[in-house]
Amino acid sequence: VHSDTPSVIRGDLIKLFCIITVEGAALDPDDMAFDVSWFAVHSFGLDKAPVLLSSLDRKGIVTTSRRDWKSDLSLERVSVLEFLLQVHGSEDQDFGNYYCSVTPWVKSPTGSWQKEAEIHSKPVFITVKMDVLNAFKYPLLIGVGLSTVIGLLSCLIGYCSSHWCCKKEVQETRRERRRLMSMEMD
Repeated sequence: VHSDTPSVIRGDLIKLFCIITVEGAALDPDDMAFDVSWFAVHSFGLDKAPVLLSSLDRKGIVTTSRRDWKSDLSLERVSVLEFLLQVHGSEDQDFGNYYCSVTPWVKSPTGSWQKEAEIHSKPVFITVKMDVLNAFKYPLLIGVGLSTVIGLLSCLIGYCSSHWCCKKEVQETRRERRRLMSMEMD
């Protein structure tokens, strides 16, 4: 099993390749077929039971298991000896150890298909990280916007109430300013 990106950000595409190597006498590709199944253990270790994700039988029929979260799975045969599992729109629940299980079928000289022993790959651990910027972008923008609007509104209310409502009317007593008359004393 091989993955170009063992660590992805939530929502990204996870690509897992199951590459089969044939040892011994080279067989004609038409004389080989494979049942490929993908499993995941959603924990940091291999202590939980594996969950069947998807399988592709030797006739090319794909079966995908139902899951409780949003990410979708697709399984395809890329070449004679290479199979690709893709997790579209990865979620936090998609982390864990992934491995493929291959059951070879070999065509005998008589023309009948013989099932060989099942082979399991080594697991690949996939981590799904949260994109912090996108996770907090909208709540942060909404918070800043609301606090700005509320601050401006409170300033406006304070200004209006101090200007019109709470103003004490002070009656000024104006002194009349009269010119003093010059007084002459005789």
